[in-house]
Amino acid sequence: LLDPKRFQKLNGPITADNQGAVAKLLTLAENADKKTFNETLNIIRSNDGLNCPVVGLTGTGGAGKSSLTDELMLRIQRDNPGTKIALLATDPTRKRTGGALLGDRIRMNSLSDDNLFMRSFASRDSGREIADCIGRSIEVCKAVGFDIIIVETSGIGQGNDAITEVADISLYITTREYGAPSQLEKLQMLDSADIVVLNKFDRPGAEDALIEIRKQFKRNKEMWDVNDSELPIVPTVASQFADAGVDQLWQKLSLLLNRNHGKKFVSTEPIMGNDGLPSRISPIPSERQGYLAEVSSYIRNYHLKTKKMASKIRECQQLEAAAKLMKSKDNKNIAKMLSEEASIIRLEIPETTWNEIDEFNIKVEQYRSGATNYTVRDKDIAVKTTRTTLSGLDLPRVALPDFSDWGDTLEWIRKENIPGSFPYTGGVFPFKRQDELPVRMFAGEGSAERTNKRYHFLSKDQDFNRLSVAFDSPSLYGNDPKERLDIFGKVCESGVSISTIDEMEKLFEGFDLCAANTSVSKTINGNYWWHLAAFFNVAIRQQVKKFEDVNSRKPSEDEYDNIKSRTLKTVRGTVQADQLKESMGQNTLVFNLDTALRMMGDVAEFYVNNDIRNHYFVSISGYHIAEAGANPISQAALTLSNGLTYVELFRSRGLDANKFLRNFSWFFSNGMDPEYAVIGRVCRRIWSIAMRDLYEVDERGQKLKYHIQSSGRSLHAQEYTWNDYRTTLQALYALADNANSLHTNSRDEAFGTPTEDTVRDAVAIQLILSKEYGWLQNENPLQGSYIAGWLTDSVENEILKIFEEMHRRGGVLGSLEVNYQRNRIQDESMIYEHKKHSGELPIIGVNMFEEDANSSLSVEGFNIEVTRSDKTERMMVIDRNTTFKETHRKKSDEGLAKLKKVAREGGNLFEVMMEIVEYCTVGQVTQALFETGGKFRRNM
Repeated sequence: LLDPKRFQKLNGPITADNQGAVAKLLTLAENADKKTFNETLNIIRSNDGLNCPVVGLTGTGGAGKSSLTDELMLRIQRDNPGTKIALLATDPTRKRTGGALLGDRIRMNSLSDDNLFMRSFASRDSGREIADCIGRSIEVCKAVGFDIIIVETSGIGQGNDAITEVADISLYITTREYGAPSQLEKLQMLDSADIVVLNKFDRPGAEDALIEIRKQFKRNKEMWDVNDSELPIVPTVASQFADAGVDQLWQKLSLLLNRNHGKKFVSTEPIMGNDGLPSRISPIPSERQGYLAEVSSYIRNYHLKTKKMASKIRECQQLEAAAKLMKSKDNKNIAKMLSEEASIIRLEIPETTWNEIDEFNIKVEQYRSGATNYTVRDKDIAVKTTRTTLSGLDLPRVALPDFSDWGDTLEWIRKENIPGSFPYTGGVFPFKRQDELPVRMFAGEGSAERTNKRYHFLSKDQDFNRLSVAFDSPSLYGNDPKERLDIFGKVCESGVSISTIDEMEKLFEGFDLCAANTSVSKTINGNYWWHLAAFFNVAIRQQVKKFEDVNSRKPSEDEYDNIKSRTLKTVRGTVQADQLKESMGQNTLVFNLDTALRMMGDVAEFYVNNDIRNHYFVSISGYHIAEAGANPISQAALTLSNGLTYVELFRSRGLDANKFLRNFSWFFSNGMDPEYAVIGRVCRRIWSIAMRDLYEVDERGQKLKYHIQSSGRSLHAQEYTWNDYRTTLQALYALADNANSLHTNSRDEAFGTPTEDTVRDAVAIQLILSKEYGWLQNENPLQGSYIAGWLTDSVENEILKIFEEMHRRGGVLGSLEVNYQRNRIQDESMIYEHKKHSGELPIIGVNMFEEDANSSLSVEGFNIEVTRSDKTERMMVIDRNTTFKETHRKKSDEGLAKLKKVAREGGNLFEVMMEIVEYCTVGQVTQALFETGGKFRRNM
C-alpha cells in the first residue's frame, strides 16, 4: 500500500483538479508515518488553505446524512458553479470482523461532477464517529486548494460531538425518531451544533418534533425571545428533489460561511409553504392513503356476500322443492307454509342475483347448442363452441358446470363464471382468437438493422407480427452510445441500441406499425418517455410517407394533424414503463421517483386527451420482481399493489379511470411452483372486483390483460438443453390460464442472447401446445378443478394479507421508504437459493440426476454458439449518434430549453417529448430531465 513507486509523481505542487494524486495523498494521510506525511505535504502544497472552511455533518444513524450531504453539494454547484468541494466520510468499523461498509457513496448523485471529490474512511480503532486520519485528510484538502471541505461522521449517540473538534461549522441531523421530548435534554449536539436539521419532515409527527426541538434549543441557548423562524433549525425532506427545506439549509449555511469565513457564496431563495415550512406533495392524496386496505376489505366482503346469497338462494330452492313435494302429497297446509317462507326469502335476494343465474343458464344453453356469438368493440363475432376430435367427439371449447343446486351455481358465477364474464377468473374474453396466437418473442441485439432482421425471421410464415423489443443497457438508462468505458462495453449488447428517431425507424423497416396484424411491445422503463415518443413518431412518419406516395405531395398542416390523430388511435402495442417495479425489483429507475411518477401521469394524460385506445402506456410488471427472487404470491401481490397505486395516482390528476384503465396491461412470470398455475386467474378476480365495486369503472377497465414470460430464473447452465422441458411446462401453465400473450425463453438464454435456432425451438413450443396439444383445445381447463379452486382461494387470501401489511406501512410508497418490498424479495430469494444448494428443492441436472464429473463438459469443450456485438458495430451506432447530434444541434438546443421550461412550470412533458424527439437524442433528453427532475438515489 505504501510502496514508494506509487508516490513517485508526488514531487511538486498538486491542485484539487488532480483527483488521482489527491486520492494517493489521502492514502498517505491514512497510513503513512508523521515524518513521511509532513514531508510529502510540504512538497505538494499549492495553497495555504486559510480560506477553506470545514463544514461538519453528524447525526444519528439513518437520519439521512448522506442524502442531505449529496443534496447540499448539488445546491452549492447549482448556485456556485466550479466550486471545488471535498467530502470526507467516515463509516464505522465492526469490532468483530474489522470491516466497514463504506456504502454511502452509491447514494451520491452529485459525484459525477468533476469539481466534487469524495473519500470514505473506516473508523478503525478510533472508537469514535470520525476516523483518526480525518485531521490529516483535512490538511491535504486544504493544501491542494479545495474551496470547501465537508466532513460526514458515522451515526452518533446522545453524548457524541467529535465533529466539533475538526469542523468550523457543525450541522446536526436528526429525525422524529428520537423518543420522548425529555431525550432531547441528553443530546450533546443540540448544545454544540451551529445548525440543527430535522430531516424526513414528511413523516408523521415531524411537525410536533420541530416544536419540541425548537423549545429545547431555546432552553439550551437561553434564546427565549427569538422567533422560531429565526432559529438555526431547518426542517428538510432530503429524499425529495428540489426540496425547499434543503434550499433553506443551504441559504443559512452560506450566510454563516460568508459572514465567518469571508466566502462569497450565492444561494437561491427557497420557496417555502404558506406556513414557512417545506412541504412534500405526495403523489397519492392523504385521504386516499388507505386504498390497499379498502381493496382488501371489498374483496373479502364480496366473498362473504357470495356465501350469504348462496345460502339464501339454496334455502329458497329447498323450501320451494319441499313445498312442491308436500303439495303432491296433498299436504296443502304444510305446502302453503313452506311456500310462504320461500317467498319471504325470495324477497331478501336482490333481483340482480336472480338475473345473474338466468343469464348464466341462457349462456349455457347457447354454448351447448354448438354455436354462439359475442361482441368486441361493437363488432359481433360468431363462433363455434366445439371442436371435433379425431375420435369424433365434439369437445367443448368452454366446458361449463351442470349444477342442480342454485347456491352452487351462484357461487360458481360469482367466483369463476364463464370466460369473458365478471369476475373474469377464467379469462377476460369469451373465446381465444383464432386468427392470432399469443406468441410474442422478445428480441434485440446489436444495431437496429440486425434486430430488424431477427424480427423478420420471427414473423416468417406467421399471419401476425407481434414484436417485442429488448434494448441495450445504455438505452435502458437513457444514455447515448459513446466511447466512455462504462458505456462502450454495453453498446449493442443484450439488446438493440436505439438513441435517435432514425435508429427507431430502421428498427421497424418493412413493418407497417398501423397494420391490424402488427403490435409492438417495448421493454423499457427508466427513460421510456423518449422511446415511446420516438415509436409514435416513426409510426406517423410511415403514414405520412404513404400519403406522399399516393398524393405526390406533402400533407398540409390539417392533413398532417389528421394523420397523426388517426395513427395514435390505430397503432397497437405496449411499453413497460413501470417505475414502481423498477424501484423495488430491477434497478433501472433513472429519475427521482416523484418525477418518474409525475411523467407517467403526463403520458396517461396524453393518451386520454388523444383518445389512444389500442396502445398500452404501462405494462405493470411482476416478471422482474420474480426474477429478483420473489415467490409467485409476492410477485402477484406486489404487482397488483403497484397497479392500484397507478390508479390512485392518475385519478388524483383528475383523469377518468374509464379512460386510462383501457391502456393498462400486465406482465407476469411463470415458473415451476404450483401457485404459478393460478396467478393469472387470481389477479383477474381481485382486479375486477376492486375496479367494479370500489372504483366503479366500466367493463373494459375491469379486465386485467396480461403477458406471460417463462421464468428466466429457472434457466440453468447445467444440462441447458433441458431448459426447453421446463419452458414447455411453464408455457402450459400460461396457456391453460388464458394468458393474453406469451414469450417462451430459449434454452441458451442461460448464457446470453439466444441464437436463431434456439429461438425457433422456443416458438415451436408454443405452436405445438396451441395447435397440437389436445387438452388446450378446451379453453378453460382449470375451471372445475379442485386443486385449481383451492389454489385460487389460497393465493388470493395471501395476497390480501400482503395488501394489509403494506397498508400498515403507508401503502406502496410508504412501504418503499422502509424497504418492505425489497426485503421481502431478498428474503424469498435466499429461501430459494438455500434450498437449491442444499438439495431440499430438487432441480434435475443441477442438484440431482447430474452427470459424472468425468463426463461433464469442459471449458475447452464449450462450443455453444452465442450472439455478441463487435467493436465495428458499436462504433457504427456511436458515429451515427454523433452525426445526428451535429445535424440537429440548433434545434435540439431549442427543444431541450423548451423541455426544461415546461418541466419547471409543471406542464405536460410528454407533449413536448413528442415534438422534440425528432431532433433530440435520448441522452440529451435524459440530461435535461436530470437538471429539472433529479436522479434516482440508490439504496444498498
